[in-house]
Amino acid sequence: MNSIKNLSCFGGSFPSTPDQARSERTSGTAMGRNVMVRDNKEFSLLLDLPVDIQSKIYSCLQAHDITRLARANSYINNLLINDNSIARAWYHRFSSSRQALLKRIVTTKDKDQLEGWLRRFTKDEALIKSIIDRQKSIYFPALFFSSIAKLMSECKTFKLETKATLPGGKAIYRRDGRHILIFRNNKTLKIYSREDDGSWTAKATISHDNKVNKATFSINGRHVVTASNDKTAKIYALKTDGSWEEKTTISHDKRVSSATFSADDRYVVTASADGKAKIYGKQDDESWVEKAIISHDRPVKSATLSADGRFLLTACMDGKARIYGMQDDGSWVKKAIISHDNPVESATFSIDGRHVVTTSFVLAKIHGLEADGSWQEKDIITHECLLNSATFSADNRHLVTASDDGRAIICGKKDDGSWEEKTTISHNGAVYSAAFSPDSRCMISRSGDNKAKIYGQKDDGSWEKKTTISYYLASIRSVTFSADSRHAVIQSEYNLKIYGQKDNGSWEKKATIFHVFDFKSAAFSVDGRHMVITGNDKTAKIYGQLSDGSWQKKATISHHRVIRSATFSADGHVLTTHDDNTAKITELRMDD
Repeated sequence: MNSIKNLSCFGGSFPSTPDQARSERTSGTAMGRNVMVRDNKEFSLLLDLPVDIQSKIYSCLQAHDITRLARANSYINNLLINDNSIARAWYHRFSSSRQALLKRIVTTKDKDQLEGWLRRFTKDEALIKSIIDRQKSIYFPALFFSSIAKLMSECKTFKLETKATLPGGKAIYRRDGRHILIFRNNKTLKIYSREDDGSWTAKATISHDNKVNKATFSINGRHVVTASNDKTAKIYALKTDGSWEEKTTISHDKRVSSATFSADDRYVVTASADGKAKIYGKQDDESWVEKAIISHDRPVKSATLSADGRFLLTACMDGKARIYGMQDDGSWVKKAIISHDNPVESATFSIDGRHVVTTSFVLAKIHGLEADGSWQEKDIITHECLLNSATFSADNRHLVTASDDGRAIICGKKDDGSWEEKTTISHNGAVYSAAFSPDSRCMISRSGDNKAKIYGQKDDGSWEKKTTISYYLASIRSVTFSADSRHAVIQSEYNLKIYGQKDNGSWEKKATIFHVFDFKSAAFSVDGRHMVITGNDKTAKIYGQLSDGSWQKKATISHHRVIRSATFSADGHVLTTHDDNTAKITELRMDD
């Protein structure tokens, strides 16, 4: 069996020389499609280039362009496979943060764990070996996850195995699938961890004297922070022996509304009704100490650190948002005050931390970081009615607002650093939400007129409508892009529609999923190729994309009470929570 062929996850064979390949007319598969080989002179100039130069050219192409090349010529098809270009192009569909998550997942698992994961979806030991043999390659995360995605897509149905049923209501899954936070009641949480044999064990109990408002894992999954009405936030850390211990308690004079980790996991910032935001930092000895207290005149609604941890942004009920910056000596100083005439509803950093957007009543203000370290106003977006959201794109170059006035406005950053309105999306009802796809190339809006609209960015930077999804008898509850930006799910009370993006940028309906009872939740898998849906019929249904691009139901998880929610882990498990205050972890396997 050809290990190169199997490793590719997209098929193909590897001819010995370009000349040999040009003389052949063969067929194979690429990205799940037939390879229609046209070995003629139109490729001669490209094929005459050195292989390393060809590789650099292929690395600049998008996945659909590489797919077309792979279909067009047998030698190119197999060169792309051997060069990992197809897997890398698939991987590059994801945002940098999603790529970092996938990398963490595979690099924290040993060889046996990775092999066990693959064996759940294939019996081909040669394929498993060919993948694991590349474990030290910098492209291994792309190879591994693209292979898993293909193997799972080839499964027309899944076999389900219940791994654990745990007591508790609301649950928070660490996306690597190793840890779960479960609320035993509104004051108490337990941390469960998965053992090497697949069983789950309670590792710690976090108790508060009043309601817990928020609990979250750090990005690396090694810390947990809680925020409570008992005026405290607590930080817990994972020890080397697998247990968890409390590291510190952060105290306020009134309830703590939020507690959030920085992107590098070295800081925690809290926001409290006492008008204070507190910053705690992790020391080299793993202890946590207070770094700063930021005081306000009214309750702090939110406090967020920039991705690099150098700036703090607060939103306050006094009508002001404040930006603080960390000095070289570790102290924090005020950098800017953004004033509104009404309480600040939200304050958000762009992904790169160089812009902030604040919203209050009908206004959104964009401020940018200057070369001298100051923050200056860049644009004001005005609506006629209440603003519901203002969201940056992942590439930091666009922002979209959604308002009750029936408009979503897309603004873009100009080369000189200023911002300008690019387009307005109009609805006949309030626009409840508007958000960009992870690749920043598309935007979807959701309105009270029972319509969702998808807009796409053209090569010249302008935006155009790609499709309108209409409901006539039901309101739209949510709209969501998949992590690879290739699909969007539009959920109403009684049915759910999956739309897919074609290579030419247009969008078409791929599936309509009906439900006898009310829909409750819908969530994509980490790679965007599967979805788990819950309703009031006591089931969670798993739908997946097949290798031909169609979607079909692959498994049903049943419970004796209503399933409140369902979510995927990155390694093919599903966490469900139920009305009887239990949570269940179900493993997916190929169906024999």
